[in-house]
Amino acid sequence: MRLYSTGLASVLAASLVAVAGPVSAQGFGSVSQSGESPLPAGGWNLTPSLLYSASWDDNVLLKQTGDQPSGDFLNVVNPRLDAMFNSRRTQFSGSYDGAFVLYRDLNTLNSYDQRGSVAATHLLTKHVTLFLTDNVAVAPTTQAALLVGVPFLRVGSQLNELRSGIDAQLTKRTSIRGTYHYQWVQFDQGTAFASSLFDGHTQGGLFVLHHKISAATTLTADYERQFSSLGGDETLDVQNAAAGFDHRFLESLRVFAAAGISRLSHDSVEAAHIAPHFHGGMSQVVRGGSVDVVYDRSFAAAFGISGATETQEFSVRVRMPVSRRIYTQAALSWQNSNYLQLTDTHLISRSFDASIGYTAQPWMRIEGFFSSGHQTTAFFGGALDRDRLGVQVVTLKPLRIR
Repeated sequence: MRLYSTGLASVLAASLVAVAGPVSAQGFGSVSQSGESPLPAGGWNLTPSLLYSASWDDNVLLKQTGDQPSGDFLNVVNPRLDAMFNSRRTQFSGSYDGAFVLYRDLNTLNSYDQRGSVAATHLLTKHVTLFLTDNVAVAPTTQAALLVGVPFLRVGSQLNELRSGIDAQLTKRTSIRGTYHYQWVQFDQGTAFASSLFDGHTQGGLFVLHHKISAATTLTADYERQFSSLGGDETLDVQNAAAGFDHRFLESLRVFAAAGISRLSHDSVEAAHIAPHFHGGMSQVVRGGSVDVVYDRSFAAAFGISGATETQEFSVRVRMPVSRRIYTQAALSWQNSNYLQLTDTHLISRSFDASIGYTAQPWMRIEGFFSSGHQTTAFFGGALDRDRLGVQVVTLKPLRIR
């Protein structure tokens, strides 16, 4: 979910066109069904874009259902800049995304939400590639952070997530990937329920082995270990190991699954927790669109309530063209987090997002969308519902610096 969507759900729209800088324009690129615009290869490529949204949100304060949630109408102006550099051995991309969120009645909630990212790959040799990604987000609510085990609260959150590693093709059939992961999270204290959230960081590594046994089937093995320090000196140690397969039945259908063990231990004298670990899913190409289904079950460090959960996650994402200019997309997700250090305490989150878009011009698209979120937890003794409805207009113009 894009950062600006945490404060919006729209009902009216207007169009604002991004103005190109003093570089040589290549003309407006065509917009894909996913909303991305292809960039020309080679050298530096820039894509300035601008989104305007007018919206209705029926629970802007993220209150429980019994606490009389407040709704409000708001406008969002979201400028964005994407940059990409391509050379024979190196690719680099970066983006900055800042959203001005303006409420009609509850204007004390006005905010400037921000997100930035960089990504780079470098072909070290013919068979070895180095990669790095870093993402930063500053948001007025915890819903934007999408962190495991964290309840939806109107508490400001800051997040930085770094991944780096190496891909290596060992033989014609065997490849490996090693990844280092670091995540840092901080919440604004002094707000209601902020004491239930933990500042902290996690770091660790992931090792993945792929061995192709046929043109259609690949055997997989992965091992992940993470050390987390959340809200204090205690360190959580999470390990996930699994083996499985990845099989392509047709050119349009891919199925993957793996099973193993998840283990969580910590500095205290309590015994380690051990449970089954699963992840799997499928990806189907249908009529120029796609359907993706993913399921995962494992232990995870949580930045909220107790610090550790056994979490199950299920998601479905559909992207489908309706005609040459009209497209639609939808996403459904479900997450159940059981807090290991508390009895009978869990957090169940469900969300549904859907939109239909029209490519009015190669440089402009108009989208109507609906977003619904629901969360229940015994810790706060209730349920939270939030619905958002609206329309947004996006303009963009790919450019190339010669």
